[in-house]
Amino acid sequence: MAGIGGAGKTATERAALERALGELDARLAADTERGYDARRRCEPLVEELRTPAAAFLRPELEQRLSRFVDADDCFARDRIAHALAGACGRDALPALLRALVTDRNDDGATLQLDVLKLFTAWPETSLELALERAASDDPGTRMVGLWGLTVIDFGGARYFGLIADAARDPNPAVRAHAMTTLGTVFGTGDPSTARAVLIAGTYDAAPEVRRAAVMALWGAHEAAVTDALVARTGDADPEVRYRAAWTLSRRPAPEARAALERLTADEDGNVRDAARQALAQPTR
Repeated sequence: MAGIGGAGKTATERAALERALGELDARLAADTERGYDARRRCEPLVEELRTPAAAFLRPELEQRLSRFVDADDCFARDRIAHALAGACGRDALPALLRALVTDRNDDGATLQLDVLKLFTAWPETSLELALERAASDDPGTRMVGLWGLTVIDFGGARYFGLIADAARDPNPAVRAHAMTTLGTVFGTGDPSTARAVLIAGTYDAAPEVRRAAVMALWGAHEAAVTDALVARTGDADPEVRYRAAWTLSRRPAPEARAALERLTADEDGNVRDAARQALAQPTR
């Protein structure tokens, strides 16, 4: 009899969780205004689904996550991702990382936060998944894997070489991602190599890589860095010149000031404004 009662409770619980998912679907469809009130209305249903008992809903949750990513609906995406993470734990990581490949919105939302919490809870699985994705043939997947490695190896003590190698990736978006990463605390894993890679990046053929490298050199004040930034004030891409102007601000080297003075007559208005404001900054 106890077994029968347990089976009945399981069936009842599954039915309740299926209803909760159906209600969440309806609320996500009805709430066209994605603000605080919509979040408050969805929250009880999301929390109800954040239980291991809802793991049987994993295929349905993953299907919804993919659909909302494709629709660029970050509000619905985050509600489903949060439910999936709570229900499935480490088994949710592949789908969440897959969502990050095409949805890297830096919109203050919670998809990445859920991934970070799962990374903390399941470090061995997370490292394995990150390494697999960093070696993928797909550039977007490689970037997600590299991002995961920088989270797991925050100071660049173990996987600095993989990020440095990514600065030579055939895909410019991956190279730009590597430049940005080397300009963070991750670059302290090997500061001299990071600086050399970033200087080389300022001469990359792709403008997006040069932009990222220039910005990543903001905190480096060695003479070789200043020389590279001065060279970029003559870049064909106005966004590179704009970023070079800001990165040269507060540098005492006379060649930095001379380059900024030249940029005050640049053909691009944003570059001119950046150069004037940079010249107004006190030097360090």
